[in-house]
Amino acid sequence: MLAKAIDFFISTWLWADTWGIYHLSLNIIFMLILLKFVGKFKIVPAVLLAFFSEVFAILVYTITVFAIIFVFEKIYIPADNADNVQVINVLFACISVGIIYSCLQSLFLFIVNKFYSINLRIAILLSFVSNIMAALFIYRFLEIS
Repeated sequence: MLAKAIDFFISTWLWADTWGIYHLSLNIIFMLILLKFVGKFKIVPAVLLAFFSEVFAILVYTITVFAIIFVFEKIYIPADNADNVQVINVLFACISVGIIYSCLQSLFLFIVNKFYSINLRIAILLSFVSNIMAALFIYRFLEIS
């Protein structure tokens, strides 16, 4: 069970750093638009939250995966047969990246809320919505190409 979870996080991280790299720019744009127009944030806080929450999520996820590899001395060799593949299909991979980034961005928003007053519930909800939107756009883009 632990081995499958480790493989899942490594597979998803590899996906995020290759085909999922488009998630970065799309999510920043979607989150900025949602924070500005739906969340009624001012433009500067919206830009800062959108950008730094994405950077925080990517850095924390990368550090976590490296820590998992170091602690468990995991040598990741992608499986040859379909039964062992942790990223089942493109949609699953895109949504997985979106959910992981959403959770990490929520952590960032909790930290920011300790120092600056933001509408935390709205910001977290919009983070999840923007990440899922970015994931679905990437899925649609990769399906076409």
